[in-house]
Amino acid sequence: MGVLILGLVVFLGVHTSRILGIRALMIRAIGEPLFAVFYSILSAIGLALIVYGHILAHPSDTIWNPPEWSRLVALVAVPIALVLLVATYLPSHIRSLTRHPMTLAVALWSGSHLLANGEAASIALFGGFFAWSTLLLIDLYARGGAFDRPGSWWADIVALGVGLGAAAILALFHMQLFGVAVIGFASETAPPGI
Repeated sequence: MGVLILGLVVFLGVHTSRILGIRALMIRAIGEPLFAVFYSILSAIGLALIVYGHILAHPSDTIWNPPEWSRLVALVAVPIALVLLVATYLPSHIRSLTRHPMTLAVALWSGSHLLANGEAASIALFGGFFAWSTLLLIDLYARGGAFDRPGSWWADIVALGVGLGAAAILALFHMQLFGVAVIGFASETAPPGI
């Protein structure tokens, strides 16, 4: 669990550098190109520690048993999050309307998974990302601003199609990737050897 926590501190700490005022100080001290290198390296290290730490965690360390409806919340929230994630990179009405679709996507993904998981490692993982994304959203919306360019309906259609398609593929392979069946046509636990 310590490796997971360290990874969350490194990864989310780096991604909170602007809010904390550290980003501007670092850029003034070492320049933007070198800051970008450090930012990328620390992000990669943090992400690797998160993944490795979650693998090392004991699934038997259950804090609470989530109600069955919480899985339905995740089943609905994740496709929306993936549409928002795709819309981040397109000149869509979705992006213009939400202003911060990627951070909203992280909040939906992590918040819904926090509800649906009761193991200590999952609570740390999803709780960390949910707290971070919520604080970041508060900061981003408090600063205001909007995209000054109009959205494109084609971009909205692409965001919906790609996001929902990715959600369907993720649902099909969630068991093989993460050891948990999303929908009822797969067994509840990973087969031996996975």
